[in-house]
Amino acid sequence: MEELLVQADDSKTDEFYIAAGKQVRTVREDRGLSQATLARRIGFTRSSVANLEAGRQRITLHLFVLIAKALGIEPAMMLPDTSMLEFSDAFERESLEEHLVGAPETTYDFVLTTMAKATQSSNRKNS
Repeated sequence: MEELLVQADDSKTDEFYIAAGKQVRTVREDRGLSQATLARRIGFTRSSVANLEAGRQRITLHLFVLIAKALGIEPAMMLPDTSMLEFSDAFERESLEEHLVGAPETTYDFVLTTMAKATQSSNRKNS
């Protein structure tokens, strides 16, 4: 069995979901909606919305889009800053490469190319 590239307890991934939840809360509050109202609009419970907003429950892509529609905003406008997912140093890249040992060359190339593009895109945004 292959090892996952990102573990569920990865602090950067956790930070990303916390930031996504904060974005949902901010937009919801800006729209003057309660958690219960948003929950009804998307078919969830109020406690699930509270967990999403706190980052305790990860938001699936389809749910993220439903939430954005329920709030009357484009999903892209609610995305948190993705720079927190970047590799901060060579050690992290080496760690990723260790996870890819034995993976097909196409997988290796895809992962490293994708990470390089994400880093370049984020660097352009921050310039």
